[in-house]
Amino acid sequence: MRFLIASLLLLTAGFLYAQPKQNSPYSKFGIGDPVNQYFANQAAWGGQSAAFHDMYHLNIVNPASFAYLRTTTLETGLFAKYSHLTTANSSKDNWSGNLAYAALGFTLRSPINEVLDKTKSPWQFGMGIALTPYSLVGYNVQTIDTLTDLGVVVNSFEGSGGTYRLNWSTGAKYKNTAFGVNLGWTFGKSQYENTTTFADSLPTFFDNRREDVSLNGFVWNLGVQHDFVLRTAETDKTIPTRWVTVGVTGEGKHNLKSIYDQLFIRSRGLLSNGTYDDADTLASALDVRQTITLPAAFSLGVQYVNANKLKIGAEFGYAGWSAYRGGARPGTYRNAVSVSGGVEYTPDFASYNNYGKRIRLRLGGYFKQDPRVIDGKGLDDLGLTFGFGLPITLPRQQTSFVNAAFELGKIGAGTPIEETYFRVTVGFTMNDNTWFYKRRFE
Repeated sequence: MRFLIASLLLLTAGFLYAQPKQNSPYSKFGIGDPVNQYFANQAAWGGQSAAFHDMYHLNIVNPASFAYLRTTTLETGLFAKYSHLTTANSSKDNWSGNLAYAALGFTLRSPINEVLDKTKSPWQFGMGIALTPYSLVGYNVQTIDTLTDLGVVVNSFEGSGGTYRLNWSTGAKYKNTAFGVNLGWTFGKSQYENTTTFADSLPTFFDNRREDVSLNGFVWNLGVQHDFVLRTAETDKTIPTRWVTVGVTGEGKHNLKSIYDQLFIRSRGLLSNGTYDDADTLASALDVRQTITLPAAFSLGVQYVNANKLKIGAEFGYAGWSAYRGGARPGTYRNAVSVSGGVEYTPDFASYNNYGKRIRLRLGGYFKQDPRVIDGKGLDDLGLTFGFGLPITLPRQQTSFVNAAFELGKIGAGTPIEETYFRVTVGFTMNDNTWFYKRRFE
């Protein structure tokens, strides 16, 4: 237990100090590039989360899934992403990576106690906390133009930062139906800087505009999952072996508080001591308090499960992003839909002489509408996914997993900047079912 808590604290500290070195030009719009909230397990077969539940893995998208946990679970993940950006006359490659998520979940009653007490309640409860990036800002773009009156003009655009989400999740299950709620706090700070250099002017001068935006606020979402049992174990009719899960998640609008600072200056250069040479302040705004409104959204998923053998599912999502109000980060947004589907197959989970048969194989795909509208065009994200789950056994613990997900996709086809990307997420799932175990003898 101490090891799990220490690991979670270390990873949380890493989130607060680590920033991915990405170069995503579209992240300058709104509050940045959205980050998927599902983990490596779900990412490998399309990112399905609304109907997903598992006794060993966490799912923070639908908090009802916490009620199905039968162990204490620590989930952490790392990601690396390769991007190939293309415009009408240029291209650029970029690598980025960082911590992907850190989460801890647990059942509120140890299954060991249920066996020893020879009682089984129709109720089950689970709870957990998670820290994930919610949006990322990171770009470094330069354009060079030659104007008739001004000569060569160099424009540089840089941005960094993003937002994070700290979630507390809880779920309750009665017989085959589970309900859950996520209560969270979104926070973060981003910097945006535009510099225009008039290279042919005498003397040379430049304009510099810097904007800092901090935001924070309370967020929530609800989730429901129901299992339609198709078959039970012959030895115990209370244990389902085949079922269909229907899951729904939903959330209302969220109003986040933002603090906006702006400084716009004109200068002849930047001195070695960090001050500007002969600077004129053209505009400034400090501690401007505004509101950023995030939209209501819902998702609906269905999964067929043959226990320890096969999972097949599909999911539909909708978010009303036309209601977005950006305050200091305005923009044009559209309502967005998403669809995904995938399959997980385990050849023989109980094989004792062939480890390869115990590996969980996953395959899927997705189509997502990015809500941002650029030059009148929406950004569409289309991708294929695959991956696997490697079961491992740690000392004094139940089966744990190393999950790997690979995503190959393209976003922004037909827009001024197209991005082809390959993303790898490696997740570590550590399980321990001795928490809340009431020992009979010390």
